[in-house]
Amino acid sequence: MRIIVLNTNSFGGNYEYSRCIANEYIKHKDVSSCVVLVPENASNKEDEIFKKVLISDVLKIKSVLLRKGYFIYRSIINPLKVYRYLKNQPASVVLFNDYEQITSIFWTPLFKGLKKKHVFAVILHDPDRDNYLPFKWLSEYTMHKVMRIMDIAFYHKYLPDKKYYAFNIPKIDIPHGLYIHETFDHELHNLLVQKKGSSQLMGVIGNIRDEKNYTLLIDSLLDLPQMILVIAGNPSNSDVSIDVYKKQIEQLGLEDQVIWIEKRLSDDEIQSVIIACDLILLYYKHSFTSQSGILNLIAPHKKKLIVSDGTSALTRTVEKFKIGEVVPMNKEAFVGSVLNVLDLNNKDAHIAMWDEYLEYASWKSNVDTVLKHVNSLSDKNDTV
Repeated sequence: MRIIVLNTNSFGGNYEYSRCIANEYIKHKDVSSCVVLVPENASNKEDEIFKKVLISDVLKIKSVLLRKGYFIYRSIINPLKVYRYLKNQPASVVLFNDYEQITSIFWTPLFKGLKKKHVFAVILHDPDRDNYLPFKWLSEYTMHKVMRIMDIAFYHKYLPDKKYYAFNIPKIDIPHGLYIHETFDHELHNLLVQKKGSSQLMGVIGNIRDEKNYTLLIDSLLDLPQMILVIAGNPSNSDVSIDVYKKQIEQLGLEDQVIWIEKRLSDDEIQSVIIACDLILLYYKHSFTSQSGILNLIAPHKKKLIVSDGTSALTRTVEKFKIGEVVPMNKEAFVGSVLNVLDLNNKDAHIAMWDEYLEYASWKSNVDTVLKHVNSLSDKNDTV
């Protein structure tokens, strides 16, 4: 069986996910080859896996208008490049780990002709696509187009009841997979330990976006004088501004209780923040419906964890495996949960809860499940 993974970005959670599943597919006895289609500016560290078929996703200009124009351009050109690549490949299972939803109206009719040869499978990391585009109807319509060409869909714990998922194709829950990184940035780790001193550190890690509830978290520090909040990450896009959060911190006089690390973190730097933190916050607003890659970064460290009580795959996972506190979306509940989680009398009670999850959430389990269900597609499984 041949596997081709499509990943339109050169960084971030989906990029790391594609790298990890590709490494696992290559080891599988039923897989003869596996490649990941990525932008030309992607890392060179795994040339044997990555095929730099797509155009760069990094534009070194500050003009918001030009950046948005380039995004549209990429969304048109990349599907054409993928089509040309797939057209010249032998029959394969094509995993759409990421895709250009915004232009699916144009590229999906073209890809239909490839279904005679390839199996198309989509991995729904962000299952609720209604707000992906400026207009809800357009998001629904473009996602309908994406799903229409798929033979099978995979998701992590939660798939909302949406009309674009109503197609009669298999929809299979799969584990996310664990991110295990052996090294960390000692200098950054030591700096964080020094800054927190006798206080305790709670962290929000990854791309900065409003869904991570920074306003509530910052406000809660008034009732948590023993806590320091570290916010580590880069704005998720050009429309995200952190000035409003910094102004809130200044107005409340909380400068000594917040540590900003405003940059795209390396793997070693992310590990340093996780190790230094006493508590990790995945306290997303209820608009968040996905699984969180950060969950699978912190899992090997068995960190104390607080998530919100939404309907996301993240919340369902935490509830099922009891690996963290699920807390209602208000400041009083959050403050009470922080005090409870960090209670010294309950210091290590959370650690055993992680073991079952660590066993479940392996890349091998992910790949085995996908291949099992791809093989069940009786009309195509003899061709790939």
